[in-house]
Amino acid sequence: MKFTTLTIALISFFNVQIFSQVTFKTVQGSKANYSISIPSSYYVKDAIGANVDIKYANSEGASIVTVVRTLPSGVKESDIDQMSIPSNQEFIDQLEGNGMQNITVIKRGFIEINGVRSYFAYYCDTELYYHTIAQFRKGKLINLTYTCENAKRETYMPYIFRVVNSLKT
Repeated sequence: MKFTTLTIALISFFNVQIFSQVTFKTVQGSKANYSISIPSSYYVKDAIGANVDIKYANSEGASIVTVVRTLPSGVKESDIDQMSIPSNQEFIDQLEGNGMQNITVIKRGFIEINGVRSYFAYYCDTELYYHTIAQFRKGKLINLTYTCENAKRETYMPYIFRVVNSLKT
């Protein structure tokens, strides 16, 4: 029992030490006025798709992607509340309609990030974990998704929260 506790404590200590030494760089969106912090070890990837604005990845395949879309006329920033209307099954159906399979919704709801009401969706498939944040700002939908291997989700949480909480518009 003492050995297990000591082992867990050492692993936690080394994880904190590793993440505390990581540096971040701020990158600016080009399709909307926003910025996010990216771990310096992440490299730029080709932004494939008309609405993809920023795409970074690391050597393990974890990625950070932002998508920016212009909101239809008449949509206000407070209309972000509409994103919670679809049920979890409808949300899954939308993702499967885009080619994803075996989706499990972990949690959906609203949080405030740097003074902006934001919609979040945490979900996974058999291999990957997706941590998605959406904001409506100045006529744009800014969607930030951090993706990593599902098995490494807990290891990446310090990165995920640092990146997500850095979103500024």
